[in-house]
Amino acid sequence: MLRKKNLVVVGLTTFNTEMLKISVSAIARIKSNFTLIIHNDNPNQTVTVRTIRKIGYRGRLHIINSTQNIGLRAARLRILDAAGKYAPSAEWIIYIDDDDILLSADIPSVGTNNFAVIQNSLVVRRRVSDLITATCQPQSLCPDGDNIVLMRPYLGLGATAVRIDIMRAAANILHAAGARLDEIDASLEYRPPVDIMMWNALNSYARHTDPNAAPIYMDSVNCIRNGIDSAAIKYGRPLTAPRNSAAAVNRALARYDAVISHAMSQF
Repeated sequence: MLRKKNLVVVGLTTFNTEMLKISVSAIARIKSNFTLIIHNDNPNQTVTVRTIRKIGYRGRLHIINSTQNIGLRAARLRILDAAGKYAPSAEWIIYIDDDDILLSADIPSVGTNNFAVIQNSLVVRRRVSDLITATCQPQSLCPDGDNIVLMRPYLGLGATAVRIDIMRAAANILHAAGARLDEIDASLEYRPPVDIMMWNALNSYARHTDPNAAPIYMDSVNCIRNGIDSAAIKYGRPLTAPRNSAAAVNRALARYDAVISHAMSQF
């Protein structure tokens, strides 16, 4: 697939602002045409333009410092709103978390029915040193099936390029379902699987409005993820359910999907 120049928003969500040294350092190396919008969800910390420039990023930038912790879903939707003001010509949006490493913001030439570009991810599961190494030399990391695992493809919203117009339309559904989604989030003993839930909602909305809508898959790695369980520190809950984690997540996703389907039926 040939790449073309597109206007892109990279939406970076942060809570542990020290982790910006990982994510922003990587973003600073990307040469594509994009605007970086950062949402800081930690009301006890302030991220400034100077903070980001010191890490090495020199491109277009907008920062949102939240006065209260609103969570990943709401933070991503705020970034989407800000994109309309600060990057009104943007065609695509790519979300990334503060402790993940985005390797590319290139968008291939795809069909008009392709609403997203799915790629692969490497996940660092245990050694922080590997994550630090990846910040400077991402090409040096290779999957070993144990500490560094290849997710092929990665099926979530993070690091997936999405057409910004379809993301805005899906956001209306997420806003409408917000209260009920919050109830599900609060009921879980572990960190809510927001990234997968938002991806499922986007897919459901896209196919609801156009039966021919489909993501397209590129067999390449565009993200190195931090899979070390820091969720208890960041969110007050562990990353996964203490028992039968896969089954627990599937049950939660089924509840989310039911809420999204009900919200779509009202539009």
